[in-house]
Amino acid sequence: MPQYRYRTAALTGPWRDTHRAAIGDAVRAKQAVTEGDDLSAVRWIVPGRIEQRVSNEKPTKLKN
Repeated sequence: MPQYRYRTAALTGPWRDTHRAAIGDAVRAKQAVTEGDDLSAVRWIVPGRIEQRVSNEKPTKLKN
């Protein structure tokens, strides 16, 4: 399942399950703005992008 996060020169967001959630993170971090509720119209305040990773592996828990 793909995961998404925003990346700018200043900040990198956490991995999220949806593209929409990653954009929401960027907006809350004041790295981007959107036109109303339309998250497809993103304007980056700081040059940035949404990254995608695809991993079929489930995260493993670290042993103490």
